[in-house]
Amino acid sequence: MSAGPDDLVVCPYDRSHRIRRVRMANHLSRCAKSHPSVKLFTCPYNSTHLYTAANMRNHVIECPNYLPQEGCVLPSVFPPAEEPGPPEIPNETEEDWDAEPPVPTYNPNIHCENKPIIRSLQGAPRAARRAFREKERKRIMDII
Repeated sequence: MSAGPDDLVVCPYDRSHRIRRVRMANHLSRCAKSHPSVKLFTCPYNSTHLYTAANMRNHVIECPNYLPQEGCVLPSVFPPAEEPGPPEIPNETEEDWDAEPPVPTYNPNIHCENKPIIRSLQGAPRAARRAFREKERKRIMDII
């Protein structure tokens, strides 16, 4: 079976991405913006071949798109292979949020009953709304 344009290729930035071979170049430019922390280098023979610095030398030697030409030599300078740095240790803090004293939850009805805030009753019949407004007038006059 020959490699056709409808063959699916795996994205080097995200292994869960499966892209058609003809769309790979477009996808790589967009996916590189989404993964700025991933450092991949482009093959000199095919721009859709992206590899880490450690794997680039082996790929350039074995690249299927390599066409021997006169005066063409392998690049003598390869990007340096990055060594993995020390593992990140989470920042330990002395603050314990679970040790905070318990605080009652906020109840807006209690807050509004003790302050001169105008409230309205919605969804009730007209007589109930009228009675509620009368009680609210008395409540606000008592507070003021």
